[in-house]
Amino acid sequence: MMTDTIAAAAFPGFEHAPDELTKYIEAFGIFTILLRNGSVVHYNPDDTNAFRYWLNRHKIIDIRTQG
Repeated sequence: MMTDTIAAAAFPGFEHAPDELTKYIEAFGIFTILLRNGSVVHYNPDDTNAFRYWLNRHKIIDIRTQG
């Protein structure tokens, strides 16, 4: 079960808020994320499951499953 901290607006150690993100793809624990301003960022969280949960909770599109 995930904690309320993970569901909060900011993910610990990640500098972008959910409303800045549009979609992502993950490979080998590294997330490549498209920002609304057109920039692409890469993030390698300590806990990939918690970060994926946070992205999904904020309805950020996983391009592998949702196009």
